[in-house]
Amino acid sequence: MRVLSTHGVVRWFGLCATLGLAGAVVASACSSNRPPPAAPLPVPMVCAVAAPPSVAGAVPTLRADAWARLLIRGYTPGMAQGNVRDCTDQPVAWREPTLRCRESAEPSAPVPQRPLTEDDVVVQRLSPSLRLVWVIVDRFDNGEAVGPVALAEFTGDRVGVRAIGTLRTFPRRPRLRLESIGARRVLIGEGEVCADENNPLTCRRQARLMMLQGDRFVAEPLRTASGRCLGPARFEYKKEYSVVVSETGWERTFELQTSLQYRAEGVQVSEQVTVSDRDRARPQVPARIFRRAAADRAIYVINNAFVASDPSLWNRVLRVDARTGIVRDGGLGDASADAPDADDEADMDLIGTGL
Repeated sequence: MRVLSTHGVVRWFGLCATLGLAGAVVASACSSNRPPPAAPLPVPMVCAVAAPPSVAGAVPTLRADAWARLLIRGYTPGMAQGNVRDCTDQPVAWREPTLRCRESAEPSAPVPQRPLTEDDVVVQRLSPSLRLVWVIVDRFDNGEAVGPVALAEFTGDRVGVRAIGTLRTFPRRPRLRLESIGARRVLIGEGEVCADENNPLTCRRQARLMMLQGDRFVAEPLRTASGRCLGPARFEYKKEYSVVVSETGWERTFELQTSLQYRAEGVQVSEQVTVSDRDRARPQVPARIFRRAAADRAIYVINNAFVASDPSLWNRVLRVDARTGIVRDGGLGDASADAPDADDEADMDLIGTGL
């Protein structure tokens, strides 16, 4: 059980109070001092292969090519993306839940497939016997990658897949996690992409949440308590967007910093937005801060849905200070640029006044 500081508890229960529309399910989750029981792992294996001979005291493992043989079928280098099937004979393809909840753009042009290497297989150890494994089969020129992600278990002389799905995220410095949130297990797939591989300041990192439903990892979208879609359950830790202010001709830049904390009750999303103005006619003059805003919100797991206590601070600040709708982020929408609300002017009360 994770021990929370007093400050963290006060903040969390403040967030719980904001989600009154979600009903008794959320109320009980927010009021209870005990974390809900972890969701059971799927019992039957959906596919399995023989494990290599074990060595006493050694941690069991598979080679990258063996993981690929376990999880995928029909991979042919040079073929168009989308030709691969997973070990349950399901297509390995990114599927949007509904048109309303789809990402703002499909992954950009696919990179021709090549023979799989160790760089295409990501293995995260959860316990002596459990692994999360992601095999990248499709890459795109915007930096994203797609492939089957599985919860695998070593049991005696076999390696079996307990659950499987399709993960879409950035593949650089990947990290896979499995958290118990509410009554569900949630897969978190992190990764980043860099405009300049030699300059870490150009890197963008993101986390995507997927829900374990039976023996499938499912990319459920983020919703309000009333069921309205806010967008994919995908969070960029850092992003930047610029516009030209028509009244002054100055360039206005919006910068977002996001952090996530995973708890038994839900996910706490902390967002900080800085808005600065720069005179394009005098580029040597430093930009001046126009606004700073910060807010926390909570993401709950209710039945088969990710439910947000509030819309994103990022989109609210943009609508007030840039008078814009959903920011397309170069073709990538995420849960920090969710669907617009009707209360644009009310957002001024939430994000404070300009400096």
